[in-house]
Amino acid sequence: MNLVNSFRSEWILLNRRRLWAGMGITTVVFSVVATWLLLEAAEPAGRGGNGPRVPLEALGGSGGATAAIISSMSFATVLVVASFAAAMGNEISRGTLRAALTRQPSRLSLIAGKLTARVSLAAVLMAVALIVGAVTAVVVAPTVDVGTDGWFGADAIGSGLADYGRLLVFVSMYALIGTTVAILVKSTPIALGICLLWFGPIENVLGEGRDWAQRWFPGLVMRSLVQPDAPDALSLGVTLTTLALYAVVCGGVIAFVMSRQDVTAG
Repeated sequence: MNLVNSFRSEWILLNRRRLWAGMGITTVVFSVVATWLLLEAAEPAGRGGNGPRVPLEALGGSGGATAAIISSMSFATVLVVASFAAAMGNEISRGTLRAALTRQPSRLSLIAGKLTARVSLAAVLMAVALIVGAVTAVVVAPTVDVGTDGWFGADAIGSGLADYGRLLVFVSMYALIGTTVAILVKSTPIALGICLLWFGPIENVLGEGRDWAQRWFPGLVMRSLVQPDAPDALSLGVTLTTLALYAVVCGGVIAFVMSRQDVTAG
């Protein structure tokens, strides 16, 4: 019940009209613009540069309506991990986590409930992004000579649900990593610096053209979730197995730090 109570308390804080309005508008605008740009820039597989892109071949199947919006999530990786790192870092540095522990002494349940509530909010926004992206793709596709024959029907719905599942794993892992870093360093600026530097220039520069980095760097592994048609993408099985390993490591780090150190110190 401690975890449930923690979830409810955090959800009450998150369930504010102004927050929903701001994040909802941002999600809609991002989904429309990103989908539009990626559809216009789509080229046959093997052509084009690095970065988020959608091969024309991926747009022709049942998952074509959501292929662009899924791929566009690579643009938002730093924002996602930074948001979760900042949320937990601020609670530690401002003393709100300490206050919460006076009412609920179970540290792990408290963190798990808060993280679950935040991921639930992100899950709603991801559903909105997927729907808006799919609608935008249907509208834009005829203007860029992209066929939509396979975008409707049961197979398309199945592909859309599978893409939503990829998004949930993608966001959940970044949420877990961001939270872990914040709890480990106990400083919002330092946590943000680590996340921004690693998932920004460091990981991409070090991982460029290196197979071992594509296999093990967390951000590059998660890129395979949202860009499954990329030439260097890992298989879904390998991706999920690797991310499960990282989830266990993050969970162990959180458990150790929360149980052995005074993370509530200001």
